[in-house]
Amino acid sequence: MRPALFLDRDGTINEDPGYVHEIKDLKIFPDIIQTIKTYADKGYLIIVITNQSGVGRGYFNVDDLIAFNSAIKKELMEKGARIDAFYFCPHTPAENCGCRKPKRGMVDAALKDFDIDLKQSIIIGDREDTDGALARSLGIEYKILKR
Repeated sequence: MRPALFLDRDGTINEDPGYVHEIKDLKIFPDIIQTIKTYADKGYLIIVITNQSGVGRGYFNVDDLIAFNSAIKKELMEKGARIDAFYFCPHTPAENCGCRKPKRGMVDAALKDFDIDLKQSIIIGDREDTDGALARSLGIEYKILKR
């Protein structure tokens, strides 16, 4: 079993101008690169969990989202940082699905896909109401990145 670093995407890994999905708008925060490297070097899986209601609102589609995630992964790899997996919730808050943070659906999906030591895992995000609330519900550490 390995611990996981669960990372939020928009506002944590990359700048968040609102419903960002075009690769030309991708701007990765320089400090997150070292954070990812540090946890990877300690043996953590690096897993992105991200609410993406822009899909459910019709602002972009799943293919756009996957292409943007692939661009993030590629740029991070070029800088020596890796992402092991991306999980996303495409639903709007009104849909009240089980995968939208702060609910635990994306983490549960990762637990099925990987042999994760959840109690030793950590969440890093930029929102107390979603990322922090999820960490508290799971009983794991949370670090907020204030941008």
